[in-house]
Amino acid sequence: MNEELRQLLSEELKKNNVRIDERFDKIDSRFDKIDKQIIELQSDVAINKTNIIVGFEKAKEERNRIENKIDNLFNAVDGFIKIVTKLEDEFTALKEDLNRVKAVLREKLGVEL
Repeated sequence: MNEELRQLLSEELKKNNVRIDERFDKIDSRFDKIDKQIIELQSDVAINKTNIIVGFEKAKEERNRIENKIDNLFNAVDGFIKIVTKLEDEFTALKEDLNRVKAVLREKLGVEL
């Protein structure tokens, strides 16, 4: 009887081991799926990171281009202001010269302009 009990227990343990092995196989399969998903996510993250880096580089280049245009615009405006200031100064000098000529004409010839 002892031997029969041992035999019976051994068979039951083998059946149980088979069921446990099957459950572990299912769990392993689920972990394999999770591993694949993680690898896909890592790939997606790497692609997104690359796209972000490229986007930042393009934005940096565009910002530099805009800054250069703004600098050129400021330089052009500064040049224009210098020209206008010079013209204003010349106009003021001419106006003073004209007023002096008028004063001389009025004083010497008695002509009012």
